[in-house]
Amino acid sequence: MDSLLLRQVHPNFLKDGQLSSQAFFPFPKDKGKLSVYDGKLISPAESFEHYTEKLSYQSVGVWGISDAEVIASGLTSEPDPLPESPAHALINFGKASDKECRKLAKKLKTFALARGILYP
Repeated sequence: MDSLLLRQVHPNFLKDGQLSSQAFFPFPKDKGKLSVYDGKLISPAESFEHYTEKLSYQSVGVWGISDAEVIASGLTSEPDPLPESPAHALINFGKASDKECRKLAKKLKTFALARGILYP
């Protein structure tokens, strides 16, 4: 089975119950890399708890993108373990322009929506 990369979605990116592609868009501070959790190492529920309780960030839920979907979108993923988060990983948008990143984020959103929310 293809493993999932788990993305926490900030409340600002769920408007009127609709998931925004901004949830899958790397911000300038991210340097073209989108933070995710490696689903081989942590469950959606555990990732949500870690993100909201241990790191004290806001999330309305967890959506997932498979490794195959990342590759099909022309992107790569890589492990990026951190001391506070050994399951941390990245989806690498490389040198994609802002416009290209928007299109790629929409693709990732489409894949995530097809799968549905994973937690809660």
